Amino acid sequence: MARANIRQIEAFNAVIKGGSVTSAAKSLFISQPAVSKLIRAFEESCGFALFTRASGRLSPTPEARRLYLETEKLITGVARIENTARAIRDLERGEVSAVAYPAISLRLFPMLAAQFLAERPDVRLSIMTRGSRNIADSMLTQAADFGISLIRSDHPGLRCQMFTHCSMICALPTGHPLAREPVIDLRMLEGERLISLGRDDQSRGVVQDAFDRAGVRLDATIKAQMADTACMFVREGQGISLVPSLTTIGWGAEDLVFRPIEPSAVMPMWLYTSAYERMPELARKLLDTLETGINSIEDGFRIP
Repeated sequence: MARANIRQIEAFNAVIKGGSVTSAAKSLFISQPAVSKLIRAFEESCGFALFTRASGRLSPTPEARRLYLETEKLITGVARIENTARAIRDLERGEVSAVAYPAISLRLFPMLAAQFLAERPDVRLSIMTRGSRNIADSMLTQAADFGISLIRSDHPGLRCQMFTHCSMICALPTGHPLAREPVIDLRMLEGERLISLGRDDQSRGVVQDAFDRAGVRLDATIKAQMADTACMFVREGQGISLVPSLTTIGWGAEDLVFRPIEPSAVMPMWLYTSAYERMPELARKLLDTLETGINSIEDGFRIP
């Protein structure tokens, strides 16, 4: 006895619901003889009659009615699987996890991810904040689909490639005389109170290099571990700071003024993915959203 297949069960259910082969054929977009053939094959696999004909109309047998209770569950389950597969294919459902350094993960990532999730309410997202030196460890334990760091990694378990870049810019109190300048030449900061990021911050080297090229001595009055902390000191009138362009998210014009600097200080950003597994398409789509957002911010501080 041949085993029943899904197409036969679909035809059976369609006849039950429509009450006729004609109605079933229309709902399945096939011919009436094709429906009749599927029903006969299904009856053979079941081993008993499914319909009786009376007054030109098919009537399900008691056995068929009992069987329908189970076949309807199956068809509903198949439809659910098809819908789930479509949602995954169309990047509407799934899980994404990412790990990134604080300047991205604290403000920018949530803002851009919120836009991404607004179009995909069934997607689950996990964002972890780690220092650049610790991001490789998180990736190697498979805690994330991708990581973004300011440090290049040569670990054989990771693919490391250039993602984009981030510029250092000048954060000024709103009432500061230099706030009227479209671009801050670092020589203008001679004698100003400076708030620098900590010695372990990855921007330290590029900032020092920019000051060296400008011939200005970097002498910080205040040292802050986080760029957001430095910005808060600036807002309170405690000095001027050089911070990543990504830090500008969330600050209003009434709080701070941000300006590009000369000479420039640019940091490369590195993308980590697994060397052994392909990154999910949903994660790749989120990465595209993130890259577009970062580049948009960078464009706002590009010197003509």
